[in-house]
Amino acid sequence: MTQGFTMRKTASRIVGALSVVLMVCAATAAHAVQYPPGPTPLVCSPCPACGDTLVRIEYVQNNTGSICPHPVDPDTVWGLGGIIIGFDEIPSGFSVYIENRPGNAFGGVDVFTGGTNYRLLPQFSGNLQLGDSVMVYGRLGEFAGGTELRGFSSGSPFNDPKPGMRRISTGNSLPPFHVGTVAQLQWLNTNTSAEQWEGMLVRASRSGATTHKLRVARNVGVVNPEDGGSTNFLAVDNVVCPPGFGSPCDSLMVDGATHTTLTPPPLGALVDSVQGIYEQRGLGYRVMLRDANDIFDSQPPHFVDAYMISADSVECIFDRNLRAGEANNALNYTVGSTASPADAAIRQVTHSIVHLKITSSAGVGNLENITAQNLVNEQNNIAMSGSELREFYDGIVPIATIRAPLGSALLATPCEDRSKYSGAGNNNGGKRITTRGVALASVGSDTWFQTQAGGVRSGADVFAPKSPLIAGHQYVFAGAVSEFFGETELTDNAYLKDEGAVTPPTAVVQTIHVLRDTTCDVNQNITNGKDFESQLVRITDAKTLAEHPAGESFSVAGPYPSNPDTILIRHGTPWTFDPTKNQYVSVTGALELNFSVYRIQPRDNSDFTINTTLGVDDQTPGEVSFSISPNPARTFKLTFALPKRDRVNIGVYDLAGRRLATLADAEFPAGPHTLDWDGRDNNGHVVGSGVYFYKLKVGTQTFARRGVLLN
Repeated sequence: MTQGFTMRKTASRIVGALSVVLMVCAATAAHAVQYPPGPTPLVCSPCPACGDTLVRIEYVQNNTGSICPHPVDPDTVWGLGGIIIGFDEIPSGFSVYIENRPGNAFGGVDVFTGGTNYRLLPQFSGNLQLGDSVMVYGRLGEFAGGTELRGFSSGSPFNDPKPGMRRISTGNSLPPFHVGTVAQLQWLNTNTSAEQWEGMLVRASRSGATTHKLRVARNVGVVNPEDGGSTNFLAVDNVVCPPGFGSPCDSLMVDGATHTTLTPPPLGALVDSVQGIYEQRGLGYRVMLRDANDIFDSQPPHFVDAYMISADSVECIFDRNLRAGEANNALNYTVGSTASPADAAIRQVTHSIVHLKITSSAGVGNLENITAQNLVNEQNNIAMSGSELREFYDGIVPIATIRAPLGSALLATPCEDRSKYSGAGNNNGGKRITTRGVALASVGSDTWFQTQAGGVRSGADVFAPKSPLIAGHQYVFAGAVSEFFGETELTDNAYLKDEGAVTPPTAVVQTIHVLRDTTCDVNQNITNGKDFESQLVRITDAKTLAEHPAGESFSVAGPYPSNPDTILIRHGTPWTFDPTKNQYVSVTGALELNFSVYRIQPRDNSDFTINTTLGVDDQTPGEVSFSISPNPARTFKLTFALPKRDRVNIGVYDLAGRRLATLADAEFPAGPHTLDWDGRDNNGHVVGSGVYFYKLKVGTQTFARRGVLLN
């Protein structure tokens, strides 16, 4: 990957604090500002279009002083309109680029959506497409020199929560390309003419003369480590800067890694022109190719990716569109394990993709390969000069096979329990693997994913899938495998197929002692957290350790007295369970490894059960506890426990403090107790939906809980 691309993708994973200087119309402010500010003029005037939306991206991008208002990082922008001109869909940092229709200077911007591919969101019927008119909402930011709109939260500079977007219309024509010379679009950050075209469609011209072509002067970056191929290249004007020219020459950076995967022309090759989205990223400005149609050269197609999409089907990806006749000829593809042609070949709607039916003898989970030859570039009719090969793992590989530990890593010093399909450190293994699983729950860019039948080591974390995974749906996933600080991840998602809703896997009941154990099991004779990582687990009779507000992470221990180990119950999904200190609960959720510490991520309120007995030891609590569940609900269960026999008074109050119902006013023995409230007051009338307070008085102590009643 190029340095800029690597920076972008890494930033979507590791979120740090930002130190920013806030300015509004060149005046320093002490806090972020909301835009548009409404009809009231700002400190500078005139203030055009200060109504409900900013509409014009120019108001965000142009900070020359002539445009007002001008939001800056981290101001919020409520309504910025534009036409979609491109998508960054290569995991893990997704983006949507929008541009104002006229194509004027300062008219484009990057809408960074982090770990979510907005193009495939289910709320957009038929998916988002090029030419869709959208309105976006979010917080302004700067990344490596490029302006972007991102999530509203200032605590997380990327996508937590993500920027909002609504579609206005579809099928609009794209804004015109800004046509510029290599000198005008040259890549150095010192290029004063470049900033105005950031985030917009541009085309590097030939200055109107057929002799003015682009010449490849340098290749940078790596797309496929296994073959050393490059993704980006620097080009110069072949006339202004001929071969051997001694003086400094302007160079154009062409980025073939961010939006697509390109094998660039060889050094010295001539290119008619390139086009794409202009952006600033770290090293300098670049033209980001969106697909094979954005480069006009005299090169053949190259084979850049391949992976299984079913037990006998392979999806093959090429960097340039293919002519149909050769692409659909199965004899042009050879299966490595049998040295035989593919059974069938079908070019897809996207002409750079071919689906093959194959017969393989490699065996599931073992390396297979496809060799392609004789294919022809649809744009220029130039054929491949030789054969090209891509390796991948055969079949639909079970998650348990992927999760099986690499023997040499277990015997290393220090011992490391990692998949044989992963790469060194936090890197992925570099070759495609395909598996199948059920989505359990998602938090941010992570989804826990488990084989429906369950079993030991049947779960893995899916990081930044191509589209959001729906809990309870089964998917075919093709990507790569990495170990991210000890957690096995399915990453670099190339293919994703939703196979629909299925019965979710059954939660494995285990003790906290086992689930929190991170011991590296050299001999594989210990049952510990690694055996249940990323899959559905359940702990029973665990004791809460402290009071926490509803919907916050909390710790539990137990079961007492035999097992005092503790584990964190993480709040990531939108559950609102309200724990009470010394309360006994059972909890179901995905077992997550977070920087070498295991914790449980429940999916929703149904994953919590308050135990009406005190647990396996049946001991009397040391303190009073009080809770309500579920919340919100139509009927509430109020659970309390007493360390000794005492008088108890429980009442229900409205927001004005009026007591509506008395549920208890008597002595209760030591131990746990449960009462129900069906939403009726003391006169038997059903009260309305809303927020109510539940107060428990025991001796001199008072406990209050808040709940939402649904009618």
